[in-house]
Amino acid sequence: MFRLPISTKFIPKPPNAYYRYLWVSPAAAKKNSPLRSIQQPVGHGQRTLYPKPSHGQAEERLNFVSVRQMLATAGQEAKIQGLTGEEVQEAKGKVYERIVEFLEGEGYPTKTNKNYREVRVDDLVFTVLIPVISMFRRKTRRNLRLRREKSIIAIDGEPGRNQEFVMIDIVGVDNRKFVFFVESKKSSLRLGEARKQRLLAMKEMGEMNGGGVVYGFVTTGEEWQMLRFEGTLFTQTDNFVALFPEMAKDKQRWMEEGSIIVDCIHATLRSGGFVVE
Repeated sequence: MFRLPISTKFIPKPPNAYYRYLWVSPAAAKKNSPLRSIQQPVGHGQRTLYPKPSHGQAEERLNFVSVRQMLATAGQEAKIQGLTGEEVQEAKGKVYERIVEFLEGEGYPTKTNKNYREVRVDDLVFTVLIPVISMFRRKTRRNLRLRREKSIIAIDGEPGRNQEFVMIDIVGVDNRKFVFFVESKKSSLRLGEARKQRLLAMKEMGEMNGGGVVYGFVTTGEEWQMLRFEGTLFTQTDNFVALFPEMAKDKQRWMEEGSIIVDCIHATLRSGGFVVE
């Protein structure tokens, strides 16, 4: 007895394949069954179907640029006047003094320093951020608030992990916009891990803002990377150094090299963007 050969083709379903539905109107989004037919959005108030990107997909969409290129882009699209050139220089001087004082009291953040934990890196990051934020807030009268250990809640209601620092622009009682956020790590070997977490967090925050640009940083306190997200495009700078061991003895070098971190922070504050209605 002869049997006819049967050609079969098995296409396995990806283990993490699922979709999230997002209301275009300011209603809460909800998950839908994958068995339900997919419909194209008709207009305002209709649901838009999109896949949630994996870490790998987010990495593939990442473009690398120099810090100067990132600052040039941020400057072209800035919506807020911000500090003058002279005021930025003043802010750099304040940041320099604060960093030097911190290093004299806490020591330099090195991998060989076993007592230098992430909580100390957080304190160092705060030392860098707060002088710029304070000057910007007084100049522009914007109601900016720096939140520590802030949990980001996604549009679908799923809570994310706590972020060390989140910069929020409070426009009204129910109007808040995420401006930028910082993930600090003790070791530079963990910057890659922080970056993956940050990319997905930036996507969530951009959606919660209703669009526009959001920024992020990953840092060890010494090394920094600046991230930018708009729509579906992620951009990241090369690593740059914001402090060095002998900076207390060489202010001019820090003002010429390390102070670029102040320019980056100021650029994110000027980004403006959309407000959650």
